[in-house]
Amino acid sequence: MTIQSVRKSPSILLRSGVLTSFISENARSVVAVDTERRSQILKFRTTKNIKPNNKLFTYVISVMAERFMLCLWLIVWGEVVVFGLRNIFFCCGSMLRNYLRKTKVYQKHQLFDECTQPNLAQHNHLLFDYSRRNLNQEALSVFLGILRSGLPVDRSTLSCVLKVCGCLFDHVVGRQVHSQCIKSGLVDNVSVGTSLVDMYMKTNNVEDGRRFFDQMNEKNVFIAQWCKIDPIHCQNGKMDQAVNLFTQMNKEGVRPNNFTYSIILTANSIVSPFLVHAQIIKTNYDRYSSVGTALFDAFVKLGNVNEAAKVFELIDEKDIVAWSAMLAGYAQVGDTEGAVRIFRRLAAEGVKPNEFTFSSVINASAASAAAVEQGKQFHAFSIKSRLNNALCVSSALVTMYARKGNIESANEVFKRQGERDLVSWNSMISGYAQHGHGKKAHEVFREMQRNNMEMDGITFTGVITACTHTGLVDEGQQYFDIMVKDHHINPTMEHYSCLIDLYSRAGMLEKAMDIINMMPFAASATMWRTILAACRVHRNLDLGKQAGEKLISLQPQDSAAYVLLSNMYAAAGHWQERAEVRKLMDEINVKKEAGYSWIEVKNKTYSFLAGDRSHPLSVRIYSKLEDLSTRLRDAGYQPDTNHVLQDVDDEHKEAILSQHSERLAIAFGLLATPAGVPLQIFKNLRVCGDCHTVIKLISTIEKRDIVVRDTNRFHHFKEGLCSCGDYW
Repeated sequence: MTIQSVRKSPSILLRSGVLTSFISENARSVVAVDTERRSQILKFRTTKNIKPNNKLFTYVISVMAERFMLCLWLIVWGEVVVFGLRNIFFCCGSMLRNYLRKTKVYQKHQLFDECTQPNLAQHNHLLFDYSRRNLNQEALSVFLGILRSGLPVDRSTLSCVLKVCGCLFDHVVGRQVHSQCIKSGLVDNVSVGTSLVDMYMKTNNVEDGRRFFDQMNEKNVFIAQWCKIDPIHCQNGKMDQAVNLFTQMNKEGVRPNNFTYSIILTANSIVSPFLVHAQIIKTNYDRYSSVGTALFDAFVKLGNVNEAAKVFELIDEKDIVAWSAMLAGYAQVGDTEGAVRIFRRLAAEGVKPNEFTFSSVINASAASAAAVEQGKQFHAFSIKSRLNNALCVSSALVTMYARKGNIESANEVFKRQGERDLVSWNSMISGYAQHGHGKKAHEVFREMQRNNMEMDGITFTGVITACTHTGLVDEGQQYFDIMVKDHHINPTMEHYSCLIDLYSRAGMLEKAMDIINMMPFAASATMWRTILAACRVHRNLDLGKQAGEKLISLQPQDSAAYVLLSNMYAAAGHWQERAEVRKLMDEINVKKEAGYSWIEVKNKTYSFLAGDRSHPLSVRIYSKLEDLSTRLRDAGYQPDTNHVLQDVDDEHKEAILSQHSERLAIAFGLLATPAGVPLQIFKNLRVCGDCHTVIKLISTIEKRDIVVRDTNRFHHFKEGLCSCGDYW
């Protein structure tokens, strides 16, 4: 059948036997017809012998609804108008509502306006549709039309319009609707009451919401609603009200359900999970995934991962949310092994990890000083799962590679990101700063400026640190000023610490002290430690003594304060003062932290202390060190014994230098890895100047790239040079 045949005999459309065929064959052609010609086709008439009725139009509409033929609804609507059957569109049950759900809202409103006597169901349908599409002002106009028409409202009407008031944050209209709830006698209805509490919470009328809640007879439903909304007000000190409600609920004998428990645990950190746990066990909700997840999350926030793990094991059906939350808990407290163990378990049990799972386990790997290869394996697994490009995963990868010393891989991931969040930008800036690439850190910062990206305090901490590690004093101060004046970010203790470090490393100790004296709060132990370390390098004994006394008063059991002070005296040749500091350490039983280095080879970590001979390969290691010593001297190396802060002869000092922990780790790495493979060493203390010189030479002699991560930064040694430019 064609459009032409319809023109000749339009009444054939009314014969149900061929109606479906016509719709199927001509759906596309009707769309193509211009408006004028379409109107001619649509205004067909029936013969005197065939008159349409409700049953026939209901059938027509049901076919259209099933096949989503929006282009044909005007055909049928034209005949509906002609034969006075407009209300048919609101009498076709679920099939018609399904069809109308697919039409544009303005078309529905057109149908609504043309109805002679729209009933409450028709009003409600349009009201719900506007609300669902966030057309809240239009929804309010429909509600006002209901009131003007004198139609009685029902619970669906009131619940929907209260939701609209909450979305509009309009408590004035919300109170008026509350009055309508009372007039209609539906104020005690459960769904209406829930919507009233919701409206008052969202419009920031907590006290009114609480008063209404206290008047309600059925409160079991509302405790979850209150707990759900009240976190919005936690900054205003309102969260304790949710706890009070939970307590009141128990006193009145109302039994909480799994949703109530999960919400109260999530909503408020002041609720003791131990107390709630006991109640959960009594009510047998401890095996619900939602409750268990909320409970062990509460334990994790307290740092009690062991208790969290016990709760996790009791959950009957662990979904990916529970697995991911447990994994994130281990990552949060820095337990890399626990996080990896959980990841392997979920994989072994056939649970498919999602992007949040990968993000958590990669972050856990980044937190560990070792586990370099492990992070790469998780990256490979995320690629295999096609989740490596998810924003949270790629951001975690940028952070992980930057922290692991592989800044090149971090940059590769960063460049491939289709979308970048603030974590990615900050990780790249901080990564370049820690790796001594100050210019690249500044380039990333300027790119953020060009893209009008949001910046926070971490952004400026990273870029000022980049200036600190490259000696760009003026630039670092400029970034600090930009942060305060242009971005209106209040400086924190960490920002002032960065400034003090910036000036201290440059030997501008007076400027560093000026910053300490003008800060709005007292200097921290970290700041005095920075001043003391700089005084040792720049031989400022008077200020160093003052800084040492301040540091010891703040942290009397911290060995670093005594070691730095004694080393400062030793570097200046004041052996008596050094001895007094050492004696004080013995008197108050402060133990010096032993310096050690470690290296990861084939997923196993090997640690070394200075002069350590406990390793099974110690004979070969020391033989390798002797071989290196000979080749170093041939290359012109002369030991700098000033870095040995002990009162012994020079020959003994040279022996001490040759057995520093980082040299033992490097010697082992040279023996345990194939030629040409880069080495990565970690050290818990600052690398000394003599070792820094030696490692530069070893990178040339052995033709190896060597990365050393000490307490301050990464040093990339390659072909006799270091990325720090000998400024650290």
